[in-house]
Amino acid sequence: MLSTPELVAEIRRVGGDTQEALARRLGVSFPTVNAWERGRSTPRSNHRRRLEQLAAELGIITEITVLVIDDDPATGAIVQSAAAEVSSATTVESALNGWEGLVRCGALRPDLIFLDILMPGIDGIEVARRLPEVEGLGRTEVVFVTSSTDERLLARARELGHELLAKPLDVDRLVTVMGERLGAV
Repeated sequence: MLSTPELVAEIRRVGGDTQEALARRLGVSFPTVNAWERGRSTPRSNHRRRLEQLAAELGIITEITVLVIDDDPATGAIVQSAAAEVSSATTVESALNGWEGLVRCGALRPDLIFLDILMPGIDGIEVARRLPEVEGLGRTEVVFVTSSTDERLLARARELGHELLAKPLDVDRLVTVMGERLGAV
């Protein structure tokens, strides 16, 4: 996925727009577009979606792939709902266990992974430890999700340096996390 500065620059390059012309197209001020392109600010979600629509119209690829690795299918549905608010170009895929998740990571090369800690078979902590072995995941972000309150388990997860979200998942919090991790909000 392109960062906001990359996306604005690519839209201007392909579309032949100046910053002023793009600002008029989007109904925002010139300084706003200038700040987006220079990385000094990020667009609100409605402006990000409009940028992605323009990019799609111009043939610029901005697809985002999110993988949910969780033995509870409800988590995938909640993430899907949040993803629709973040970007119109988001695909959410699911894997119901750690082994399937590792295989899907290799095939999909997701931008973001929501990874349950407690699963039968290989748990989320072990999946996270094995992710660096999967080719093509250098820029993939991982966020742990769990309903566990076991402090030893949570401490093991935190040691890996990934964000940790408690279940039940809140759609608004997921939107914020996705935006931060993917540079889309």
